Amino acid sequence: MLIKRKLGANAVNKYFLSVLCILTACATPPDQIKPVADNRRCTQNDRDRLADISANQKKNADRDALGVFLVGVPLGKDDDHAPEIARLKGRCGVK
Repeated sequence: MLIKRKLGANAVNKYFLSVLCILTACATPPDQIKPVADNRRCTQNDRDRLADISANQKKNADRDALGVFLVGVPLGKDDDHAPEIARLKGRCGVK
C-alpha cells in the first residue's frame, strides 16, 4: 500500500508488468523442457546434437538468471533451443 501511495497504482502495475515480461524472456533450463513425441529413430548425431544444444541452453539460462538477479535484465543470448531439445528428447527417449 505504501508503494501505491507514493508511485500511484498505475506505476506499480506497469512495474510488475515489466518484471513479468523480463522474467518470461529468460531461457528455459534444459532439464525443465519436456520431451515431444517423435517417431523417428535416434542416431548418434541426434544424441551429440542434444548434448551440445542442452549445454548451450543451460549456459543461456544461467546467464539469464544471473542477469535478472543482478541488473534486472536477462543476459543470455537470443538463441533458444527449447523446441529442438524437446524434439530430440522425445526422439531419443530422454526424460
